[in-house]
Order: sequence, then C-alpha cells, then structure tokens
Amino acid sequence: MNLKKLILSLLILSVATSCKTKKQKDTTHTTATTDVKQTNKVITTEPEETYSYEKVAGTVNFEDMNPAVSPVTDFYEYANGTWLKNNPVPPTEERWGSFNVLVKENNEKLKLILEKCSMSNFNKGDYRQLVGDYYYTYMDSAKRNKDGIEPIKDWVKKIDQLKTKKEIASLVANMHNYGISPFFEMAAEQDLKDINRYAVYASQGGMRLPSKDYYLKKDAQSEEIRKEYQMHISRLMMQLGYKKPAHEDAAKNILTLETNLADAAMSPVELRNIEAQYNVVNVEELIKKHPEFDWKNYLNIRGLKGVTQIIVNQPAFFDRLNTLIGQTSLPILKDYLKWHLIAATATKLTDDTEKESFYFNNTILKGAKQMKPRWERAITHINYTAVSEPLGHAFVDTYFKPEAKQKVNEMVDNIMKVFEERLDKLEWMSTETKQSALKKLASFQRKLGYPDKWTDFSELTITRESLVKNWLNSNYFLHKKNIEKINKPIDRSEWQMAPHIVNAYYNPLWNEIVFPAGIMQPPFFDINAEDVVNYARMGAVIGHEFTHGFDDQGAQFDYTGAFTNWWTDNDRNNFNLRTAKLVEHYNEFEPISGLFVNGELTLGENIADLGGVTLAYYAYKRSAFGKKKTKINGFTPEQRFFIAYAQIWKSNYTENAMRNQVLTNPHSPSKYRVNGPLANMPEFFEVFHVKEGDAMRRLAHKIAKIW
Repeated sequence: MNLKKLILSLLILSVATSCKTKKQKDTTHTTATTDVKQTNKVITTEPEETYSYEKVAGTVNFEDMNPAVSPVTDFYEYANGTWLKNNPVPPTEERWGSFNVLVKENNEKLKLILEKCSMSNFNKGDYRQLVGDYYYTYMDSAKRNKDGIEPIKDWVKKIDQLKTKKEIASLVANMHNYGISPFFEMAAEQDLKDINRYAVYASQGGMRLPSKDYYLKKDAQSEEIRKEYQMHISRLMMQLGYKKPAHEDAAKNILTLETNLADAAMSPVELRNIEAQYNVVNVEELIKKHPEFDWKNYLNIRGLKGVTQIIVNQPAFFDRLNTLIGQTSLPILKDYLKWHLIAATATKLTDDTEKESFYFNNTILKGAKQMKPRWERAITHINYTAVSEPLGHAFVDTYFKPEAKQKVNEMVDNIMKVFEERLDKLEWMSTETKQSALKKLASFQRKLGYPDKWTDFSELTITRESLVKNWLNSNYFLHKKNIEKINKPIDRSEWQMAPHIVNAYYNPLWNEIVFPAGIMQPPFFDINAEDVVNYARMGAVIGHEFTHGFDDQGAQFDYTGAFTNWWTDNDRNNFNLRTAKLVEHYNEFEPISGLFVNGELTLGENIADLGGVTLAYYAYKRSAFGKKKTKINGFTPEQRFFIAYAQIWKSNYTENAMRNQVLTNPHSPSKYRVNGPLANMPEFFEVFHVKEGDAMRRLAHKIAKIW
C-alpha cells in the first residue's frame, strides 16, 4: 500500500470513477444525447414547515434549521432541514452541500487568476506562465475540435504496430510514464517498513469502473451500469475509427477482460488491510513467475533498471494479469490498450469525446445532468495535474490571509493540548501504551497554508499548442520527479495537496497534519466568526486529522511514522472492541432502500469524525473558560457548537452519487457524519437533553468510547 493510498483526508468531494488509484482523473460536465436509463432521484428530506430566527452575523445559520424536527430524533435534519428542502442538487452537480458551495466560491477566485495569467506574458517556466498557457489550451475548444484525435494518433499507431505480446510491456511502460494506466500501476513511494528510503510499489489497476462490485454484483442497477459501460466503450472506440460491428465486439471483449481483472482485485474494504498489501518480491522472481509480461523491458523504460525488489500490493491480481495476457489474443489486447488511451484523453480532445465521457462518468455513475461551464471544468482538470501547485502558488499570492494561518495555528495548539489531556486520562489504556501514544502526539508535525518552498518546474514544458500534449508533459514531469526520488533522501517538506484545494489530510508516514489555504475560508474558518463556530467547523477538521493518527489504520504507525506495533496486546484488543461498536453502528444506516453504509470501509473516517468533534468541543470549552456565555436566539454556545458542526455537513445527493459513495468511498454520507458521531457523545446528550431510548442516543453498552 503506497503513500497516496494512505493519505487520510477530511473528505472526497468527487468520488473516483475508476478502480485505478491514479489521481489524474478528469471531471466533465454536459449532457450527451443518449437516453439515460437510470433512477436519478435526489436523496433529501423535506420539512413540513419552517421557522424564522433573527439572523446574526458570525454565528450559525439559523435560517437553515428545521425546528419541526426534534434534535433528539434526527439532529442532521433539525440543523439543516430547511436548507435541504430549498437547495436541491443543481443539474451540473452530483451532490450539493457546504463543501460544494465553498469550492464554487473558490473556483470564482481561481477563474480570475487563470484568466489574468492567460492574458499576460510571463517567462517560460514561471508558475504564472504554466498556469496561463495550460488554461488557454483547455479553453481553446475551437482548436481542440479542429485537431480531433490527432493529438493521440501517434499512440494509436504504436499500438497498431505491435506484432507480438512480448512487445506489449514496452508500450505499457511508455503509457504509464505519460499517465495512461492500462493493466496496473507502479510508482516510487516511501517504504512502509523502512521509512528512510523509497521503494517501488506495484498496484492493481486497469479497470475504469469505480470498484470491483460494479463489475461483479448481480443486482439490476449494477447490470444496467455494465450495459451502459459497454455502450460507452463502444461509442468512444468509434471515435478512434472503429466501424460496426468492430466497436461493439471490442467493447464486449474489453468489459470481459476488465471483469476478469476485477475478479482478482481487492475490494475497497480489503484495500484497508495494510499488512496484506506489503509483499516484497525480488524482480527476478517477478520475471520468473509472470513470464507473459516482459517485466525487464518494462522496468528499464520506467527508469527502474537498477531496482532489485518491488512491493506488490495485490499478488493475486498480478497472477491473474499474467494469465489473462497469456490467454487473450493480441487483437483484443490492442483494443484494450486503445480503450485506455481514448478513455484517459477523452475529456481533453473534442467536445464530442468530452460529452461522451461526461455522460457515463458523471450522469450514469453519479447522476449529474449537465456539464459545468468550461472554465470550471478547466479548474477541476488542472487540480489533478502538475500545474495544480503553480495554481495554488498564484492563489496564495492573491487571496491568502496570514492572520488566518496564525489563528488556525492557535487552534491546533489548543486541540493538541486537549488531546494530550484526554490521552493521559484514558481508563482503558495501560501506562505503557499511553506513553507511546503521548509520544506520537507530541511528534505530530503541521503544515498550514502553503509550502515553505515551491517545486522547481523549470523542466516542465507547457505551451499553447495542445491540451493533450500539455497533459502528457505534465504527467511525464510527475513520473520523472517520482522516479528520481529512489536514490534521494526523504523530503518531508513535500505537500501531497495543492494549497488552493478545499481539503485537509493526515500523512501517517510523516506523522503530519496538513491544512491547505483553501480550507481556511468560510464556512470552515472565518476570522470574524464567533469562536464556538470556528471550533465546531475548523476545529473539528483539525481534530479529525489528529484522530487519523490514532484511527484503526493510523494507529498502526508509531511516532516516527514507521509501520510497527506500539500497543500491548490487551490495549489493542480494547481498542478493537471499541471500534467494532462503530462498525456495528454505521452498518445500520440505510441511505437507499436495501443499500447500507459499510461500517468496515468507513471505519477510519468514522473514528476521525467522532474524535474530531469531541476534541473540538473540549478545545472550545477550554478557550471559553472564564468568558461570559451568551445565548443567541435562545441557543447556548454549546448548542450552537453542535448546530454549527452539523451544518458544515449539510448535503443533498443524487441517488446514483449516493450509491457510488456507499460502494466506494471511505467517508460516510454526510448525514451520518453528523448523526453517527453525535449519537456516541455524552456531551451532546447533555447539551440537548437526549435521553436513553431517543434515536440520537446509542444504548449505553453500544456507545463507542475511544479517544
């Protein structure tokens, strides 16, 4: 399991539409003309009546509440019901909530930067030149339509020229170097068990549906999605010049091949097992065991000639891959390679290919009905390229407020102190393990706002010639940068996320919490808001990331970031018994009839949500000690804390987006990120007078008391 898979973030706004782990995923937005055969109702609730409160700046949004619902019955609906009723999912979106509103506002700022950079002249390699020229090629739809598939014809030719299966590995290596990922993925990442060096990891991939369930489940919805997927493949193969019935046959064969790969792949739950994915294999053994794929040539072309060992995350998958290459005809393998080529580049070619990609990936899989404006699509695309950091650089120059960083840093100090006090008082943990936990907490590093040093992009060539070419150059730059790490010391100054991104993360190998400038904005953080609201929102984010260091996965890493056990057997058993209560609890949530939240898949995030809101609550209480308490609209500060926390998660979903979230996402749907943690919090019970037997209170023996 490599570093990128271990990064534990606050949220995932756009759920990946592919089994592959690669981040360069394009999001596109307009309706294709093909009929949509799906259920696409919005998951929401509608209160019967609304109430009016006095609007007060800098506090909770009272107008969003629905007091017709009791807070002891459904706190999420109580805090958000009126907003949920009045804010259905827009046709350009798959879900709509506080995060989306902030991202949209943030995108308006980024748009101004991009337009200014694209209309100015900067020296080659200047971060503003990279940003401006990349944006220009995305927006130049006339040239893209005129070029058609010309930008990828050389790749098509290379695939056509394959004469034997032995040659496939060399071509796949080149595709991987440029960000096109058939069959599997390989990258250099920090070694989990030798954290002072980089290792090479090989991971399952080459499947473009969101998870193995989409290939294998037998229910009607899954069958319909597979039918649509096959037609989607067929239509894009037509764009490459395939005639009838060749494009239909190719689509059928490609789906069969990917289904066979999915059958041997790990599920999202299985991918949470870190130890099971740490399998060191000698390259000589890899070559001997998988003779159908020319690993020697592949590694040479990837720049990995001297590597003697590879950590294979999913050995059974690579065994299956070897078998399939041997059993599948060369023409079908060529079709499969072309499919991954056109699928990876569709959103960067013509309007027709972009619309087709949107239709399947955004409408069929997630329920969006309309494409976003081109400029918004450009921002989403850039966020998954090497140019994301230069865009973040420009964002920080223009919009970041140093006082926000200072205030958030103070909140981090306060929450860390609260966590230390709570750890020290834990009744279920022995002194020995407690000392290790406190040592880990004291070793947490923090990154706030933006990097201390910016990446050198002088070797990245971005021009106004071609969007596809810019995208390929960007991918190759990232590949080269990644491979060059192997013989270098670990650079802990690196960021895994651009500073303008609205998110946060915990990196267990570096034991660090990271809060980009993008999230230090309303509604998460507002320098002018009352402290109780900032703690309920930004404070819960901070506490969430702290807790990731002690969730079921983060707790497998010690204070140095090493993947090692620092627990006594008895303490680990106590921890597992407590987290099992959360698994049981979340398994009961049913967002769609017959479809339940997966408590195992979401366990890490659920632990972090519960820990985050708990730490934030006590940090607020600590900050407010000795200060006068004031009611607003009849609500105490403590009540406003929980309302503010609930309101940050308000969100409506299309049914398809909800299904995708439940089947693939380690984060629970928004409603359960509120009702789930609060139903386990005695502090919440006290503030809102929640009694035994109320829906918002777990039975005493079922409450998860962890951190």
